[in-house]
Amino acid sequence: MSYPKEILKEALNNFIVERLEKYDFKFNEKSLKFTREFGEIKNEIYFPAAKYNYANEIIQFDCYFEIESPKFKRWHKKNFPELNVAYYLNPKNKYSEKFNRDLLAAYYDFKEHEHKAIMNVIFENFENYANPYFLDNNTWNKIVDNSEDYEDKIDALIMAERFQEALELCSEKLTKYEAFMETQDFKNETNPNIIEHYSYNSNRLKIKKQFLIKTCS
Repeated sequence: MSYPKEILKEALNNFIVERLEKYDFKFNEKSLKFTREFGEIKNEIYFPAAKYNYANEIIQFDCYFEIESPKFKRWHKKNFPELNVAYYLNPKNKYSEKFNRDLLAAYYDFKEHEHKAIMNVIFENFENYANPYFLDNNTWNKIVDNSEDYEDKIDALIMAERFQEALELCSEKLTKYEAFMETQDFKNETNPNIIEHYSYNSNRLKIKKQFLIKTCS
């Protein structure tokens, strides 16, 4: 009996591993993950399986291209233990239009398409979509430039040791939050989700601002 993970591992070994190794990726056969590091920043390619995969019957999976930083997560947990943090970094990807979805429905499906054809599409997406994105964000300064979320940008500025810029941005955003929370519109707001959004985010900014004031002093 062939199990879905074994079939996927075989396909990766046959059609992807050698090609990604040329880009300095290392393959972990146990987790079915490819990783590459640029100092503190790690690129990760992984293949989550469909929930209802079944031996010899349903062999479906996805492919994710992600950026993470174990050092950042450790730093964040140490300095802000009360604040949750996303597992992956999320700078803007400018290459979405180059992503090939031809063989991707909800998942890639080995029962619907040949293994080689799916692996070729995945590698094409790596070359045209993921790798340019990875290279655009392989330093903290680049991630600063490509971060659209203000707290992501603040965190990247801190990791790039641009503390004064981080403090200025944090102060600017917190001032805007606090100013709106003093308006009659906010005081009359009855939607609990909106109230929670402003309270939650202003609290995060206050905590990070206190950290940055100490760091810059």
